[in-house]
Amino acid sequence: MTDTTTLSATETLIRHAWDLYDQEPAAPHADSLRTAVWHLEEAVDYGSEALPQRGREVVQALTLATGDEVDELLAPMPGVAAWLGL
Repeated sequence: MTDTTTLSATETLIRHAWDLYDQEPAAPHADSLRTAVWHLEEAVDYGSEALPQRGREVVQALTLATGDEVDELLAPMPGVAAWLGL
C-alpha cells in the first residue's frame, strides 16, 4: 500500500519532470525523461512495489536532462529527497 507521503512526493516529482519536459520536448535526453515519467506514473497507478526505483529513474533522467547534480535538483523538493533517501 502506498501512503500519502509517498503519493505527495511522487506527484511532486512527476509534476516537476513534466514541467521540464514540456519546456524542451526535443532536447537531448527528453525521450529518456518522458519514458521514466511514464514508468513512474504506471507504478503509481498500479501500486507497484517498484515505486522508489521508478522515482530514482526519473531523478536520474532529470539530472541527465538538466546537467544538475542530484542534490541541486532535489533541493526544492525535500519531500522527494527524503522519500528516495537521496
